[in-house]
Amino acid sequence: MTQYFFIIFFVFSLGCAKQQSAPINSADTLTHALIALPQVEGSGAYPSVEVQKEAGVIAKALVDQTGETNKEFKMSGGPKWHNFKIKMGAREKGYCYEWVPELLKALPQEPMKYYERHWGGSFMSMGRENNAVIITKRGAPLETGIVYDAWRGVGQPFWIPVAQDKKYQWEERFNETQILGGEAKVEPQ
Repeated sequence: MTQYFFIIFFVFSLGCAKQQSAPINSADTLTHALIALPQVEGSGAYPSVEVQKEAGVIAKALVDQTGETNKEFKMSGGPKWHNFKIKMGAREKGYCYEWVPELLKALPQEPMKYYERHWGGSFMSMGRENNAVIITKRGAPLETGIVYDAWRGVGQPFWIPVAQDKKYQWEERFNETQILGGEAKVEPQ
């Protein structure tokens, strides 16, 4: 019995530290962060009103869907603690790879004009894998984008620039064409 207490305590202590390194705010704050993303060099100037509108659609969709999805996933206590609750049967869903398709379905179901969506993966097949939505300007490298990770935000909006994310090293797991074509699926291990 004592060994189970220590296991639970250890997992709980790992997962309870809330991460506050990125703004956990409104869709407006995310919109401004998306607008500020660099575009591909030599692609010409983007019309600012259209970029603002598309960034606003993306931000509102992600933030609103985070709230809706969390009604089902009921995250609390930290992401790793939530995973532990799933393993113990206290929660049904809410692993990082389950968040991504829920968030992606809220985005426009056709290619966007100024932005691209990516399914990012980090530490894949290493026992500490994470999955998240990454948004870049169209054609820009992944490292110039923003990671949107509601799992890490414990069911709240959480984003951070890919280049500033010291906790995870992101790779593109699925590109926009694969996502829109229905090919982007991750199965539990």
